[in-house]
Amino acid sequence: MKRLFVGFSNVAGYATRLLKGFEGIGANADVYIEGDHVFNYSTERLKRYNLPKSRWMQRIYTRYFLIKCLFKYDAFLFISTQTFLKDHKDLKILRFFGKKTGLIFTGCDVQQPELTHEPYIPYSSCHVCTDEYKKFVGCVPETKKLRTRKLEELIDVIFNDRAMRNVIHRDAPHLNQPINIEEFPETIDHPDNPKPVILHAPSNFGYKGTQYLVDAVEKLKEEFDFEFRLVNNVSLQKLYEEIIKADLVVDQLIQGWFGMLPLEAMMFEKPVVCYMREDVAAAQPPDNPMINANPATIYDVLRGLLRDTSSWKETGKAGKKYVVKYHDSKIVAKQYSDLLLN
Repeated sequence: MKRLFVGFSNVAGYATRLLKGFEGIGANADVYIEGDHVFNYSTERLKRYNLPKSRWMQRIYTRYFLIKCLFKYDAFLFISTQTFLKDHKDLKILRFFGKKTGLIFTGCDVQQPELTHEPYIPYSSCHVCTDEYKKFVGCVPETKKLRTRKLEELIDVIFNDRAMRNVIHRDAPHLNQPINIEEFPETIDHPDNPKPVILHAPSNFGYKGTQYLVDAVEKLKEEFDFEFRLVNNVSLQKLYEEIIKADLVVDQLIQGWFGMLPLEAMMFEKPVVCYMREDVAAAQPPDNPMINANPATIYDVLRGLLRDTSSWKETGKAGKKYVVKYHDSKIVAKQYSDLLLN
């Protein structure tokens, strides 16, 4: 049986979920990660890729590890832009030896600020991105474009979110984010809140457009009696506890696409509000029940929801059905396996 290498990022727990999917379909895949995730995603059964502290020892170890993997694996899937070597010359080596390669762009690693400003895109995280956050995610716009072009030339199959199609110059299949369905309860015990509870749990306030939501909430509180909970940078377990206690979840308002949080919330049968750009929304299956809102519409959208909460439970149930149908990690892993190992 052919063997698949996956590494090295675990952004949003992607590697954790993908490994579970590969295990579920019986694929022979090993997932390597470097370090722990800030939100404590499970690292059980993930393999560690721990570099020595010394730079010259790192150079020796990365080359030794690359050679070892050349003999062990038939295909290589990279999550985000980190490969074995910083200059990506390892991709030429993998190609020379007939190894198929894939790469998943996850967002900031490929999104180009100059292509996200009006009139091209009305809202974007790049509009409000701070130098501090750019440093945190390693965003250097001047070099990112060159790196993207280089990876396009050297990677066999590139996977990219629909919202970043304008920065990729070649065909890039879109595969849904994986969710481990079996880790969520089959039956949901909904809270009996005396008044509606709206939850917002951003990993970064600016990146998620939090201030637009806060402004809308303050205005809405003059008319409606509801509770607004804002939690930031909590562990995955704590996040799930907050989702369970909520009636409605509001994700991001400026990114233009959705990540893991809305899917997790829908698995707990919570209606989700988030911003999808027109092109992204148009490409969704017709049964996607997410409620679209951006900075210009969030007040009216929430006002309409608070005026009539009767549809919330049905929307939540539809959300869980949607995630199970399209985002089951076994389904997603099978798609990766078919494209890289066959």
